[in-house]
Amino acid sequence: MRARARPAGAGGTTRERLIEAAAEVIAEEGYEGAGTQAIARRAGLTNGAIYANFRDKSELLAEAVEVYLTRIFAKMEGARRAGASPAQVLTQMTHRIALDTAERDRRLLSEAMAAARRDPGVAMRVRELVAKVEGYQAGMIAQARADGDLAEDIDPAAMARLATAISLGYHLLHTAGVPDPDPAGWVVLMTRLASSLRTEPD
Repeated sequence: MRARARPAGAGGTTRERLIEAAAEVIAEEGYEGAGTQAIARRAGLTNGAIYANFRDKSELLAEAVEVYLTRIFAKMEGARRAGASPAQVLTQMTHRIALDTAERDRRLLSEAMAAARRDPGVAMRVRELVAKVEGYQAGMIAQARADGDLAEDIDPAAMARLATAISLGYHLLHTAGVPDPDPAGWVVLMTRLASSLRTEPD
């Protein structure tokens, strides 16, 4: 394990430090290989600190993923406050989740999906997090449709599922070692895809 100059999340609350440490250790060692002692050590805390703040490792993983998603939502809300339309925010979200996700967070998301197959606790939290992402996206899609930026026959829930599947699939392929497509080409493709869903002129 690589040496660290200071504990993960040093300066934050105990809970924040543990979440940050869990994100790092799980991304490096995998969910199965990440022990609670290693997470506590990375945070500069005792093992007891984990169980004083979290039920188990599955909750730590879910919280780490949720922190990442919260950052994404905050950036999207910032774009809305800056004047971006719901349709523009959706396009930005697709670009950002696929292209602008840090390597650690890519691995964290992939580990969460893989662990969900074997750990019922992780599976439950993954379903909750996917519902949160898709609920956010569906709300934006419904608003874009109401604004006339999307065709009326676009189902918000179906489009939200497509966006989630594309984003997660991108990360799963990346962490499996499949080369990424050209970023500029990806942006053009996603922009064209979004354009094809707009309301057709009369």
